Amino acid sequence: MSEYARITVTLTQPVAAGRNARADFRQETHNHVPGSVLRGALAAAWIRRRGREVTQLPEFLETFEGAGSFGPLHSEASLPVPLSVKRHKYAASENCRSEWDAAYDEHATTCDECEDPLVFSKGQARGRVPLETRTTTALTAEGVARDGHLFTQSMLKEQARLSGWLHGPATRALFCGDEPIHTLSFGSRRSLRGSVTLAVDTTAEPDPVECVGQDVILRLAAPAAFCDDFGFPADQPDLRELSDVLGVEALEVVGAWTRWDEVGGWHAASGLPKPVERAVAAGSTYRIRCAEAPSPEARRTLAARGIGLRRREGFGALYVAPPRPEAHT
Repeated sequence: MSEYARITVTLTQPVAAGRNARADFRQETHNHVPGSVLRGALAAAWIRRRGREVTQLPEFLETFEGAGSFGPLHSEASLPVPLSVKRHKYAASENCRSEWDAAYDEHATTCDECEDPLVFSKGQARGRVPLETRTTTALTAEGVARDGHLFTQSMLKEQARLSGWLHGPATRALFCGDEPIHTLSFGSRRSLRGSVTLAVDTTAEPDPVECVGQDVILRLAAPAAFCDDFGFPADQPDLRELSDVLGVEALEVVGAWTRWDEVGGWHAASGLPKPVERAVAAGSTYRIRCAEAPSPEARRTLAARGIGLRRREGFGALYVAPPRPEAHT
């Protein structure tokens, strides 16, 4: 089995991966599939094929509870704009440059072309992700809406294509026994929606995390959970962890563009809520000074593995920012 695997899913039904629980009748959805949802769907596929007793086997525990990483599934449009990036505060003209990245030491405050002010990204999606909404209710015996059962759910539209990476023991989740898994069910109300087809590429290699001189640039595709030496939440990665993965000494964080977030969830197997974790938000960016430039292979491993705690639940996934579009001339 390869050290990492790239997976691509195609939605054959709308998918609802709920987020931001609200007190009213509306339920929002993620604009991508979090790693925790992917992990849960693969575990459910194993249980359907081999029975609930499979959850007690060492093979299952190492795959789903071990040191592997289940990354989120994103489209190009759903990836966050890095927090280190500045954009126009107002609409830019077609002749203007679109982005300035402080991680590359680009510290402009206004556009050279139109002189409009620039503001840092807040981690918003890079593009527009197609969503649809459906309103459902339960009826009484008289055929009228039952009190408290009317709600509107946002969902990712069918035919969307999303991709991501699995690393380490997590790659075994793609094969139940010797048989590959070709279909999965994501999100809520899976008897009515959430069906996807799955394509696996074990020969693909992730793009290595960016390297500028002897510095590496890390960009979060998902919230990350870090802690300090006392176990309290931290807003920066552990340099010792980075040194181990990169094979060179990570000396210091020379730049950090971050926001805090709180991440919870639901554990379907136990029927209990997951603990709410104080995490660093997706889109957060770090520039790390190393004693020497890490090898491309080490940077590929880090890109697929991710950083921080709870990586098997989708935390700490990394991505390489796409090339920036140039201004029209």
